Amino acid sequence: MSSDPQGLLSILEMHGAELHALFTRLVPRAGVAEDLLQELFLKLRNAEGFGRADNRKAYVFRTAIHLAFDWREKQRLAEPLRIEPAAPVESPLDRLIIAEQLEQVLDAMENLSELGRRVIVLRYLQHQEYAEIGQQVGKTEHQVRGLCHKAIGQLQALLRQATDKPAAERGTEA
Repeated sequence: MSSDPQGLLSILEMHGAELHALFTRLVPRAGVAEDLLQELFLKLRNAEGFGRADNRKAYVFRTAIHLAFDWREKQRLAEPLRIEPAAPVESPLDRLIIAEQLEQVLDAMENLSELGRRVIVLRYLQHQEYAEIGQQVGKTEHQVRGLCHKAIGQLQALLRQATDKPAAERGTEA
């Protein structure tokens, strides 16, 4: 059991909505965000590292990001992914395109380093400032900017490679 259950409750009370929003962005199914939030609480309650963490918020968000990407990996191995768009979209074709693009980006993010994935999630999904991210990952604001730039470049290369690959395969079949 965590050596500081009150500290855990305090963190979850302060950042519960933010964590739920993070899960909602990273996992595509309704209801899964709530399940992951509960799993996060149980995992943290039993984690010895939480009580020893210098930055408990960073520890909680790092654990949440791991949970979400672990869930995605299990789902990808178990069955095809069905993504529900967050906002209503006008046509079925628009919904299909948005779902496919989101799936490609999240799949590509799994190929980033843990640190690259964390800074991308914190900056572009959680909309945190570089300085705040730096405090969580133990880097300067300037280093975080560089990490974000590098991770975005890696994502672009991965996505470009994913879209070029089917075209190259089509060319060899003809």
